[in-house]
Amino acid sequence: MKLNNTYAIALLVSGGILLATTISSQAAPSDGSNLGECYNNWISWCNEKTSGYPNSCYGESLDHCDGVHKAGMTQIPGYKAKSMRTNALRKAKRTNTRLVAPVVQPVRTGN
Repeated sequence: MKLNNTYAIALLVSGGILLATTISSQAAPSDGSNLGECYNNWISWCNEKTSGYPNSCYGESLDHCDGVHKAGMTQIPGYKAKSMRTNALRKAKRTNTRLVAPVVQPVRTGN
């Protein structure tokens, strides 16, 4: 009976460790101490977790940073805040999708 309890405890402990490492690896990045740092952290996170720009991750993440650092944004001129956002998006990983033109089929008017 003691042997079964030992195995049960070892299983619970190892499951807890596995759960803790899994949760921490999927956690979102920090919001940083300022707006630029927040933008960089979230852009890097989106680059790792998504197929690339454009997708909703990038826009939503930058909007999140704007919301978190709203108080600090009042001291930054509007053109500077927009420039920071644009510079952060330049670091976004682009998708590698190739645009392929459709094949044009001739129109048959009669047999």
